Amino acid sequence: MIDIEITIQEGCIPEEIRDALVTSINDAFDQTFGSNHESISINWLQIPKGFGFRGGVPSTTSNVRGVIPDGCDQKTREALLSQIGENWCSVSGVLEDEVIISMRDRSWNG
Repeated sequence: MIDIEITIQEGCIPEEIRDALVTSINDAFDQTFGSNHESISINWLQIPKGFGFRGGVPSTTSNVRGVIPDGCDQKTREALLSQIGENWCSVSGVLEDEVIISMRDRSWNG
């Protein structure tokens, strides 16, 4: 299972586009790994207004982070992250600097 957690700031990503964002993440995995990748589980976490700040002002940044199977080489990982970012910005209309995307290997303990 590929586990992805999406953290958003309340009021920044409308409920109406969340299904399209999930589809765009699935599309990025399909484009990078083909359609035979593990299934994807997505969990949304919404930060209430007034609880998230960046640079001293309320944050508009979203964070897409995931746990993927071990063994993803750097070139493939970069292609995946780039595609998720491009898709996210295209669907949501946010700027590139308003989304942070990271994927770690399942066995990484950091």
